[in-house]
Amino acid sequence: MKDSNLKALLVDDHPIVTEAITTALLALNIFSEATSVRSLAEAMEFLGNNSEIDLVMLDLHLEDTQGVDGMSTLRENYPDLPIVIFSGEEDPAIIAQSFEYGVRGFIPKSSNVDIIVNVIRMVMAGSSYIPPNAIRLLGFDLPPTATKPTPTPAPQEKPSFTPRQEEVLHCLLKGMPNKVIADRLNMAEGTVKTHLATVFRVLGAKSRAQVILKARQLGMI
Repeated sequence: MKDSNLKALLVDDHPIVTEAITTALLALNIFSEATSVRSLAEAMEFLGNNSEIDLVMLDLHLEDTQGVDGMSTLRENYPDLPIVIFSGEEDPAIIAQSFEYGVRGFIPKSSNVDIIVNVIRMVMAGSSYIPPNAIRLLGFDLPPTATKPTPTPAPQEKPSFTPRQEEVLHCLLKGMPNKVIADRLNMAEGTVKTHLATVFRVLGAKSRAQVILKARQLGMI
């Protein structure tokens, strides 16, 4: 018996991949249904007829869309829909760009099943995931491994934000785009952008991906 009635949609045109991931999703005991479609057009049609979808896993390279175009279309039509990219694309620039569209995670297809499962658990628990290969190229260091002892770094002081800035940051860390943040917090989208500009400046971040990584370093998530 499933622990919930959550539903997932996998958008990928590789049958072997979709079968394996659909099986893995259902085995999590988080989702009661996991449906797969092969194109962006099929995804849009499915979502138009099924409003209660809790997660979309999207490949960036489909027969009818390439790169971030499909993600942009989904986000424009379904701004509050949780999206995780599951793609063979591993360019850090594309990964960073994906987070600008408010995705909740980016899973390279080279990841093993255990990583995929753990990432989905993280995302459904409200966290975000950036693959390790992109972290250093986004301007951050990977945490030291247990096999290489290093001096314990001095704890970093958490930045101070106003209550509204904290709320906006919390929404960003959950993968919400500006429009959804504005609706959720009952504020103008321009106000959201102003708060985010301050958050970015205080954290020394230039992208949403860097905000997520910096917040993780500071123990904020």
